[in-house]
Amino acid sequence: MAAINSNLDFICANWSQDKPKCTRTGKLACKECKLVLYCSSDCQRAHWKTHRPDCRDNPLVKVNWRPRWETESRVPAFMGGPRQQAFNHQRKYLWGNVPAFDLVNISSNEGVSYTKGLNLLFAASGDLRNVIKTVISIPDAFRNPFKIYMNDRDGDVVGRNAIMLLLALTEDDAAIATENIIHLWYSAFIPQSLQDTLKGKIRGLVQGICSKIEGKSSDAILAKTWSFGSRSLRLVLTKEQWFNLLSSLEPPPNLTIERAREIRRNITLAGSRLDFRERKYFAQPPGLRASAQKFRKDGVLFPFGTPRASFTIPNPTLFRNTDSWPMKDDADPLHGWQMSEISAVSSGTATNDIYGKLFVLLKDLLARFHRRLGTLDVSFHLLNVNAEDLHDYVKPTTFDRIEVSNISDAGYLGMPRTIGYIGRLLKQPNENPNATLVALFLNAVDEMYDDSEKRKAVESEIKQVWSYMPPRPPTGPYDADIIIGDVATQQVRDVDKHFNSYMKMQNFAMLTELSGMEFKRQHTIIDPWPLRLKKKPHQKGAKEEFLTLLSSGHSGCERYMEWRHKRA
Repeated sequence: MAAINSNLDFICANWSQDKPKCTRTGKLACKECKLVLYCSSDCQRAHWKTHRPDCRDNPLVKVNWRPRWETESRVPAFMGGPRQQAFNHQRKYLWGNVPAFDLVNISSNEGVSYTKGLNLLFAASGDLRNVIKTVISIPDAFRNPFKIYMNDRDGDVVGRNAIMLLLALTEDDAAIATENIIHLWYSAFIPQSLQDTLKGKIRGLVQGICSKIEGKSSDAILAKTWSFGSRSLRLVLTKEQWFNLLSSLEPPPNLTIERAREIRRNITLAGSRLDFRERKYFAQPPGLRASAQKFRKDGVLFPFGTPRASFTIPNPTLFRNTDSWPMKDDADPLHGWQMSEISAVSSGTATNDIYGKLFVLLKDLLARFHRRLGTLDVSFHLLNVNAEDLHDYVKPTTFDRIEVSNISDAGYLGMPRTIGYIGRLLKQPNENPNATLVALFLNAVDEMYDDSEKRKAVESEIKQVWSYMPPRPPTGPYDADIIIGDVATQQVRDVDKHFNSYMKMQNFAMLTELSGMEFKRQHTIIDPWPLRLKKKPHQKGAKEEFLTLLSSGHSGCERYMEWRHKRA
């Protein structure tokens, strides 16, 4: 990826929305936290009283910080006692939990000179991240028709994706479009300018459809296609879903900013979840845990030192009522992107501002997405149906690529039903020999790693962990280093062994015999284990790679499989 110019995003932190003080580029980092930048020592001194609570007075910034369960000599909430109940039962998945990838990878498949159109299906799409990564990876010379179908059974996911695509398709100014999409996507609060756009041109597009179907039954289905030159967006919803989409363009009546902050913090900073948060923080470097705490508190995705004063409107696509926050307490924008790609973004000398780096990365990706949309002959088709029913909604279209997320996990559809319902939508080899279905298994290794397997492997795994992070004398029975060391064992697990056992248990061999499909021995889209450690303990950079994975929220056990129709 080309270097990203981030100078305009990391301005001097001695600045505020209502009382501008300094709008020059930040060059000098606070040496204590390396989270904010200043243009001069004068501005740093002037801002110290404001910054100090986030810096010197913030224990999370300290290298020697320890979790409170350890300093208070008590059993952490995640160990012992009654089984923990699911926290925040809504648990919507509005942000991706594995890094984005390019579904086409055309240079390794059809080739950059491919002359036919491409049809893509994201059967359980979640958010837009894989679509964005895919679109910006299509060569500029590609001018063939490009159809992208996106489906999700959660109407809020589909609605948010539709709104973000409309923000991109209706705004000529890339800078405005990208920031609007970032904050609608990831920020709990938005500025008045974005709310005006939602209430204005976006509402105008949706209101017309709602007016037409006012007298129809709630389950009546209506499709609407908006055209923007060579680009189009087709949305198929029931009457009830259309009106839900319309209502998601404004916050609920009487929901104040103060109440919305309280609702969100009751989840993201819940007292009952303190030990869970601090277990995660202990696996992270000081700057990342301080940044993560700030995001949990204010909920706006911005560089650390950028003021949030203008973000006064509850995000209407997230606050759908006046009493709940829809996501898990540990939902994190970082989870949907490669940590190595985020870390590579330059933030000057404020090297610890990971969320600021993510903001700049997203601005770059979305600006490229916006530019590419202007040159592609692309049509988006959005659906809100169960994946098993997709055939009835997309026929007679067949696809060059299908991505099913982890509905292929045994706890969801499972691979046999995924192939039965969705595999038949993949093009045959005589139409496109590179046609591929990509399935994700998030739980397969864990399902095979039972207590018996753990007893066999735990000693070996702990020794491997120690080769990356040498042990220190424990402070007590609930020493944080020991607990994090146990968490880290999943990173050194023999995942190939366990996944092979999973394939046998799920009878993948028989599945290939009966289905007419086979899994590819050599992947051409994505690494089978994209997050697994690549370096051995003795290799240069191995410890850094290990600690990056440990702090990322991923395990290294995430497994992709690529499937295709058997060739005659």
